[in-house]
Amino acid sequence: MFVRETQVSRLKHSAAQVALGTTGVAAITALCFPAHLDLTIPGFLYLLLVVFLSVTGGFASSAIVAVIAVACLEYFFIPPILAWNIDNPIDLVALMTFLVTSLVITRLASRGRLDARSAEERRKDMARLYQLALRLLSLEPELAAGARSLRLFREIFGLRAACLFDASSAKLQLDGESHADLAERTHTAYIRAHDDRDWEHNIDVRCLRIGGKLLGAVGFEGDLDSESTSGPLAMLAAVTLERAKAYECASRTAAAIQAEILRSAILDALAHEFKTPLTAILTAAGTIKDSGGSHQDQREMAAVIENEAARLGRLTTRLLRMQRLDRHDVKPNLEVADLQAVVTSIVDQYRAQSEERAIELSPWHGAFPVSCDPELLGMTLVQLLDNAFKYSRPGSVVKIEFGSEDGFANIYVTNEGYPIRAEERERIFERFFRGSHAKHGAPGTGLGLYIARKIAHAHGGALAVDPTYSRDKGTRFRLSLPVSTPHRQHERKAS
Repeated sequence: MFVRETQVSRLKHSAAQVALGTTGVAAITALCFPAHLDLTIPGFLYLLLVVFLSVTGGFASSAIVAVIAVACLEYFFIPPILAWNIDNPIDLVALMTFLVTSLVITRLASRGRLDARSAEERRKDMARLYQLALRLLSLEPELAAGARSLRLFREIFGLRAACLFDASSAKLQLDGESHADLAERTHTAYIRAHDDRDWEHNIDVRCLRIGGKLLGAVGFEGDLDSESTSGPLAMLAAVTLERAKAYECASRTAAAIQAEILRSAILDALAHEFKTPLTAILTAAGTIKDSGGSHQDQREMAAVIENEAARLGRLTTRLLRMQRLDRHDVKPNLEVADLQAVVTSIVDQYRAQSEERAIELSPWHGAFPVSCDPELLGMTLVQLLDNAFKYSRPGSVVKIEFGSEDGFANIYVTNEGYPIRAEERERIFERFFRGSHAKHGAPGTGLGLYIARKIAHAHGGALAVDPTYSRDKGTRFRLSLPVSTPHRQHERKAS
């Protein structure tokens, strides 16, 4: 619609220019013909008129007036007068020279005028783009990808409507009043990953890309030069959207850091505060048990209190140690220890604590001396057994097996339960990540396996989900530790 209106306006302007030029030719003819002048003076005046029209009008209207002027020269000023006939070839050459000169001057003047107009439009566009960029940068980052930025696009460039689709949030925003369903066309352009340009309705929709990544789409409706303006506007929209996303990501990261600092402080405070009442409970339970006399029930209840309070104390100590390991690098105090003794000690603790699960310890073949920190290694085994107990079926058996390969001693902890998805096998070792089954099952912080792997790496070993185990039967973790040979023991002492 807008294009048709523009074409009609141009036709009216050209017609007015032709009418003005024809009037000018008639006036010059009426002035020069009664004076019986030759073609030199009227030709010069006609040429001035054509040059004037070429400066103020278009090439087509100027060319039409030039042809009319040539016809008047031939009819009124070249012998025979008032006849369409040229007797002298020189007059024909002069007439053709006038026509060619008029057309050339008209063409050059029209091109220069168009170039000047184009340069002025580019200058204005650059000024508006600069103003828009400054205004967008002055917006708060969280508002940069919202309705306020669209309003700036629309107001500075005089658009009827502007629309933005954000792919990350699937949010579609429109500012202004669209006459051609700009919002739907912007969304469709993103889905198809293809720009949409409709000159008839004066709509230009561009997909937003940065580094080959499709961020969304932006659409403009109004009088806009697609080639020189729409591209930079789309790039500004993409940069603004990416800036808003970067700010949002940085805000989430800062919030997560603050939350983690607060969480660690609270856990440390709680764990320390638990120590004093736990000590009092243990002392009181021991006193009651020792002074219970012949009351068997009283002695048994006191023993239960003592055992559970001791267990809670161990959990509190473990929580404090995990918090410190989470915040700092793991620095084990290495000593050569019997791996069998460390594992057997942890297994005995769990057998005493759980009646719902059974632990099956495979036969031990050979000696596996390892350079380790027994306390840290015990924490790793405790975490693996904790996971096996939490996520296995009631009444099932947790298996612990041993093996060796390429100078490493391997401990396998297997449970029967929901298998870990293939895409989550590495992510479960990330900080605070919990698998899809774990989120709906037993409570946890998502730190246990992360810290267990840190401890394994600090010992020169590894911790992973065993990929060779059948996923239909459950999950098997493999803890690998380097076997301590005399040569390695010497290296440890030297270091």
